[in-house]
Amino acid sequence: MTIIKPVPFKIPSAVITGLGSVKENLLDQVKGFDARRVLIVSDQALIKTGYVDELKGFLKDVETEVYANIEPEPSIENMEETLAWCSGKKFDVFIGLGGGSVIDSAKMLAALLAHDGKARDYVGGPKTFEKLGAPTIMIPTTSGTGAEVTVNVVFKDKAAKLKRVAVSPYLMPNVAIVDPLYTMTVPPAVTAATGMDALTHAIEAYTAMKATPLTDLFAEDAIVRIGRSIRTAVTAGGNVEARLDMSLGSLFGGIANAGASVGAVHALSYPLCGEFNLSHGAGNALMLPYVAELNMMGNIKKFARIAALLGEATEGYSDRDAAELAVKSIKRLSQDIGIPPRMSEFGITAEVLPRWARTVIETQTRLLSNNPRRLTEKDVLAIYEAAL
Repeated sequence: MTIIKPVPFKIPSAVITGLGSVKENLLDQVKGFDARRVLIVSDQALIKTGYVDELKGFLKDVETEVYANIEPEPSIENMEETLAWCSGKKFDVFIGLGGGSVIDSAKMLAALLAHDGKARDYVGGPKTFEKLGAPTIMIPTTSGTGAEVTVNVVFKDKAAKLKRVAVSPYLMPNVAIVDPLYTMTVPPAVTAATGMDALTHAIEAYTAMKATPLTDLFAEDAIVRIGRSIRTAVTAGGNVEARLDMSLGSLFGGIANAGASVGAVHALSYPLCGEFNLSHGAGNALMLPYVAELNMMGNIKKFARIAALLGEATEGYSDRDAAELAVKSIKRLSQDIGIPPRMSEFGITAEVLPRWARTVIETQTRLLSNNPRRLTEKDVLAIYEAAL
């Protein structure tokens, strides 16, 4: 008998997908909140694409302002600057247009403005959000984080050289509009890193201790879509079908992540991103094959299934052999799309690894407790050494 664990399953009140979905739906969604003043949160790269001006055109009947100073990997300090800029201004709706960094910043900004205190009080700090902020509409421009459908945000702590996280149901966006047309100009390297980030979310949620039959539905579909389309999206970025698959794969991976959370891949990637300025996607992409190799025995049936979901022929294989094939498939996929296979290629050296292993065990209890296999400090160090 399968026992369904009582894990809350939350998604935005509206999730809209499809080609042209922003043009067709954004204004109606904004008007649905009786909004008179709207803030578009974005970054300088998106300004250059013309997407921000396009959104302003869709919202010509509404007073619209733009804040576009979000960093590529936003820090707590950057969030404090954003909060200070917005202080005293009144906006009825916040629109996040960008990758995970922008979306996390827009989610955080709306929540902070409804509470006392600074960003540092809530990101790894003593305070938690206790009420909803102004409505938020998220439009992702990369196929990676799935942040448009999650209840967490990630920010870099520059002083501590760490990534810190805030998790709250009050960070869930009200509306997510996932339109592949806004991902068509993403360059190959970013497509690869963000796509592997999305795959990481799906695989970790699928094998997590908190996984449920409901989250498994989304995780499985995400793995299939990403596995069959990421190579094309990286090498032929103008392929609309591949971009659609990646957008939906990222979305579904995010929904699975929101319900089941993630594990050791994320936990081990945080020191890389905090100290060596790797993007969140690049850090996860680098660690995924090595963590999967050790995690495999913790949920061998799920890992055996992952091989089939990635398109591998597993008929006649034992669960053990199929699970090993899944790990090989992940490694080959990373190689095919140009993910560097070793930490040393980013200038990371062996002397930092024992400290990182200790830090992960001391600070990432939430994620490690959700991992399919219990990891000791020795295990974490072994993974880092294998990846060096």
